[in-house]
Amino acid sequence: MEDRFELLTTEGTPILDPGTAQENELLAAIEALPSETARADAFCWMTRWVTAAAVQRALLRILEREDDATSVAEMVDCLDELPTIPQALGRSAWEIFRRRFEPRSEHSWMRSQALRGALVVVQGDHSLVRRLQSYLLDVTTDDDGAYLRHVAKVTGTILRRYPDDDFRDLLSNLAHVGEAADEATLELGLDRLQDGLLARTQDALMSALTAAQGWFRRSLAASEGRSDAALYDICTSVLIDVQNRGLHSDLALDLPKLRRAAIEYSAFAVDRHSAQSWLGAPSRERFHWLSMATKLAMAAHTFTKDTWLQAAIVIEDELLSIFFASESVFSRSDGHGADILGRKALVQSLQKRRYYLQTLNQWLAENVDSDLAQNVGQLRDTVQHSLAGAIHRSPFDESTEGWLVDILKKAGLDAATATMTAAQFDVGIDRNRQVAELWAAVIEKLSDNPDYQRDHPRALLEHMCTLIVRFLDFRANVGRSTDPSAEYVFRRGADLPVEHDLQLDFLKFLTMSDAPSFRAEARDSGGGRADIALEYRGVKSIVEVKRDDNVLNNAELAERYAGQATGYLTTGVCFGFLLVLDLTDRKGHQPHISEQISVEQKVPDGSKVKYHIVVARIQANRKTPHELR
Repeated sequence: MEDRFELLTTEGTPILDPGTAQENELLAAIEALPSETARADAFCWMTRWVTAAAVQRALLRILEREDDATSVAEMVDCLDELPTIPQALGRSAWEIFRRRFEPRSEHSWMRSQALRGALVVVQGDHSLVRRLQSYLLDVTTDDDGAYLRHVAKVTGTILRRYPDDDFRDLLSNLAHVGEAADEATLELGLDRLQDGLLARTQDALMSALTAAQGWFRRSLAASEGRSDAALYDICTSVLIDVQNRGLHSDLALDLPKLRRAAIEYSAFAVDRHSAQSWLGAPSRERFHWLSMATKLAMAAHTFTKDTWLQAAIVIEDELLSIFFASESVFSRSDGHGADILGRKALVQSLQKRRYYLQTLNQWLAENVDSDLAQNVGQLRDTVQHSLAGAIHRSPFDESTEGWLVDILKKAGLDAATATMTAAQFDVGIDRNRQVAELWAAVIEKLSDNPDYQRDHPRALLEHMCTLIVRFLDFRANVGRSTDPSAEYVFRRGADLPVEHDLQLDFLKFLTMSDAPSFRAEARDSGGGRADIALEYRGVKSIVEVKRDDNVLNNAELAERYAGQATGYLTTGVCFGFLLVLDLTDRKGHQPHISEQISVEQKVPDGSKVKYHIVVARIQANRKTPHELR
């Protein structure tokens, strides 16, 4: 990006490091910028040196003089990505934004972006927060409707940080303003959902969930189906159903709706905020609630089968995460809210099916050396005691995270950090030796990539390889009866699937997994649009999705498509991922999983840099095993 700003010059000399430039040089260079686009780009570029006093004054000069609302919006985005905003800059920017959003004579779009900017700069400054709260409480419903929609969003964001009945009253009033109704009702629903997370009794939890669902449905009605309201509606429906009826077979019918809502939302979800940003919290919370609802529905689907065929998977991937929902899903450890709901439903379901005790005993006998054996044994004892009418305690109290804490401490973390990290882990152990060995083989071939030697790139690379291997294993084994969305890989004849089918399927899988941050159809990657953009702690990579009906091997696929993948990676790490829908007709057969993933290398024409591309293909045009000859 930096070469674009050789235009930021003074007397013909490029300013390559604004952090060391003089204030008069920066201001003179800003005056010479030719357009609002150049000013916005320069603003975002200079935020890298935001701690320098001269840079702060230059940023304020651009912000104060810009009258293009779209450019102001881009500048606010860049401010929101900063880990911290210096107080001097924040307070001066507040005054600039205030002069833009207070006058009704300003265009509503400019006022809206200025209000959003004010929310960004007040974070961490209690004095400014109070001033923004005061202004919002003075807003009246006869203001511009489009602007009031943004007022509702900002009000809800502050309400989650500073609960206040006056703000709830303001949102209730805005719920009657046509253009702002769907936003105001959604924020009221989120407020009640937060009450549910803090609930200490069953009645309080049920009251909060029911009220939240009512607001989400009003938001849906007012907006003709906004995706985030739809996602929350189905999540609260599942949670209320579990609260009322426990885990039952009909919950499995909600799984396709949960997945569809997640995919529809993820197509529009963009999270460019810093980890500390108040604006980023709602997006992260949505996927937490989705995770909780999905885990309960999946557990119900498994528990209500005639036989518990996948006991090991359920024990490791579902039971522990449900018993520790507040820790693994919501990063809380007080045992209230979601824990109340999940633990009650799970224990009641186990009580109804005594033969699960035999399965637990069998699992323990076959997995005596497992790190989870002690916890599973406690679960078995809890169910036995409850069946006998004894008062049961939580089966997973002190020891659940102990083994993981020990591992993290051995890795060099201090005790406090190890304990905090373990409390957020949703532990699942993959016992398929073939998949584990395949993962190790893939990682071995990536070990000579220079980026693999750095901690954060290595973490992203290893985790994405884990997810891709698991996705290959999942899609190779799970049939249409268990997962109706698998139908596309069994489609034959003239109506073959397209690459978008694979992209949506993988997005759904990422949504349901402990995946890094990702965005679908991400623009401005290498000058184009990446199918799936990945980011973890500042490290960015991509997944390129293709379809091909003449696949000999993965090396051939890399020859055809790796060049496009590397085109998105020219300013970051030198590794990416290529996911291919293989339409080659192999008479209905699929290759062994070890043939479906490999690591290929690519040196683009005119470059000396070697890229590592993980190539994985999903076999379509398949038949079920009983149809094969």
